[in-house]
Amino acid sequence: MTNRILTTLCVLLTAATAATAQTISEGLWTLSIDRQAKTCQLSHAGETLVADGYAEALSGDATLRSTDATGVSLSQRDVSDCFGQGREYTLAYPMPSGETLLQSFAFYAGRPYLVCQLALTAPGGATSRRLCPLATRRAVTFLPQDRKNRMLWVPWDNDGWVRYQAYYLNRTMNSISATAIYNADTRRGLIAGAVDHDTWKSAVHVEAADYWRVDALQLISGYTDQFTRDTIDAQTVVPHSAVRADTVRSSRFVVGLFDDWRTGLETYADACTLVTPRRTPADGKPYAWNTWGVMQDKVTYEAVQESMHFIHDRLMPHGFHDRAGRMVLSLDAWVQFSDQQIRQFVDSCQRLNMIPGMYMCPFVDWNKTDRAITGTSKYTYKDLWLKHQGQYVKMTDAYALDPTHPGTKIAMLNDINRYKRLGIKFVKLDFMCHGAVEADAWYNPDCQTGLQAYNEGMDFIRRQFGDDVYLNLSIAPVFPFRQVDGRRICCDAYSSIDNTEYVMNSTSYGWWLSGLYVCDPDNLVLKSIYHGGSETVGENRARLTSGVCTGMFGNGDSYSEHCTAGYPAQSRERALQLLTNDEVNLIPRTTEGAFRPVNGNDQQGRTEGAENLLVGENDSYVYLAVINYQKLIMPVSGTISFSRLGLSAADVVSIKELWTGEQVIPGADGFQYNVPAKDARIYRIEKRPSDAEAVRSVPAGSRLQGPQYYSLNGRRMDSPKKNAVNLVREADGTVRKLLF
Repeated sequence: MTNRILTTLCVLLTAATAATAQTISEGLWTLSIDRQAKTCQLSHAGETLVADGYAEALSGDATLRSTDATGVSLSQRDVSDCFGQGREYTLAYPMPSGETLLQSFAFYAGRPYLVCQLALTAPGGATSRRLCPLATRRAVTFLPQDRKNRMLWVPWDNDGWVRYQAYYLNRTMNSISATAIYNADTRRGLIAGAVDHDTWKSAVHVEAADYWRVDALQLISGYTDQFTRDTIDAQTVVPHSAVRADTVRSSRFVVGLFDDWRTGLETYADACTLVTPRRTPADGKPYAWNTWGVMQDKVTYEAVQESMHFIHDRLMPHGFHDRAGRMVLSLDAWVQFSDQQIRQFVDSCQRLNMIPGMYMCPFVDWNKTDRAITGTSKYTYKDLWLKHQGQYVKMTDAYALDPTHPGTKIAMLNDINRYKRLGIKFVKLDFMCHGAVEADAWYNPDCQTGLQAYNEGMDFIRRQFGDDVYLNLSIAPVFPFRQVDGRRICCDAYSSIDNTEYVMNSTSYGWWLSGLYVCDPDNLVLKSIYHGGSETVGENRARLTSGVCTGMFGNGDSYSEHCTAGYPAQSRERALQLLTNDEVNLIPRTTEGAFRPVNGNDQQGRTEGAENLLVGENDSYVYLAVINYQKLIMPVSGTISFSRLGLSAADVVSIKELWTGEQVIPGADGFQYNVPAKDARIYRIEKRPSDAEAVRSVPAGSRLQGPQYYSLNGRRMDSPKKNAVNLVREADGTVRKLLF
């Protein structure tokens, strides 16, 4: 099939000239059109997911629904686009007021989801601030009638310690961008989410009841609330900005029914990357140290140098480094080093095989006074401040800057050019949500929405830094993702078990974001200024385990007496105890993405809690992380079946707990775990190789027989694996390491 239209059916469907319904089948999908009611029904493998579905749009201030149309016509065409080859069906609904709603459904070969979109046309051009390509108020049931059903609320960003929610199906919610409606036991679930993140803030509206019934569903482009930070005060939400064009189009949404909701969300993330490819760091997940963990505003040059050498000399030799043997050293906010000191810092990093990092807030004005912008006399800061309904937009006690304004770009260039000149290769971008708020207007007249402005600013930042600088978002929207390498999955977190539980709420329900960028668990701290250095070793294990599960593996302790903040002697002692565990340190380097939740519901019955059991995998091992968030004596214990982890007993060679070194004896179809309060365990399950000639250990310089390629852990492969350290056998049989 090609892009050209192969077939066009334009048949006016009226009660007088046609039958009352038409059914279209595409693979497991069935689209049924009720011509009289002007609604549709979507079914998958004979199961109804959407009944009496309709389209809805705001045209100016008027609400238009397909059910009010004067008729409906159907067109069909074969398509070839980023999703592959497929067939698209478009329902055209002419409205009495002259507009037309164009509701489309596309089905693609090999894709387990459909793609739907709504377009609005009007004489002289269309204007809309809200488009809903699919909505229904007819109840459906596709999950068991029990209380293990959940629906996922996804936040817009990670500011204000916001939490993901795994709600019971007994309420109404508006999940930002996407949702999963699933059963935690069977794992079956419906996934729906927007895959375009260039114009609209999108949401999925769900109304549910009786713990198992979905009463209403609505896919929305053009959504704002207090969580998108589009507010003037606690009671006043700023509506989404209007989009004007000859034809205004919603974001495209994917909808799919999956046997495993976790696979569904990962597939959704993959669909987003089909639309906009992600950036993939060549060396995988960074290992890092950051000054904000403990030193914060007490940073001294001597303390950084001393901490740097401790990490290089005592931790990096035990595998605390990325795939290239390097790690990031990042100077965060409030670092007042001179350019000469930063050059010396960069030189030290280069000598010690470290990556120098800095901090930047591109869309924020903390000063809030009008003043000159360095590098221009044409603008002052007052020109850059965004407005909501005539009032300056202020969040976190800072004014939001217009990302499209030349003055903002000049101010950003002052930092960007300085960092490039000094040799900085890692930049933490903070308080980014300020650049994505809706506003009265932007400098660029072609920019009509907050997300368009944010993308313009982010594209500028990436373009100016180039591709060799790692950009790591801190406080930032979940979407878009195309300009960055990593993003904090949560807000500020440090050392306590409460902090660990909060971070793991985000990992438990947002792990799939690792399909878009490397997820960052924030500051992994052993001895914090907030707890007087009283953290137990179990509490430290839990916090480090949260980093292992999430992605970027870092640390934020002060290891120097030259800083007045922190507990350097205790931090050094605890780091030598825990951050020298080679087997734990290996995990982020050899696993892809973040760990999956095993169940998808907090075992304590909370909706805003965190999963206790999470699973990750590499070529040779399955890792089960078990974290106990309880503060008292209560242990977390139980038996996990191999089948729940996607294994069979025959697949398992051995099981080792990596924090204690305990060898675990497996049962017939599982094994027991037991974790004390405020502690964690990581169970490494060695998989039986599918190839009988798999090699257990391949030191460089040894001689091998058989296939040419081997992974670093000795597993035989037919070909080298990209973005991993591999071993290659030369013609004479010697072995050397290769990085692909």
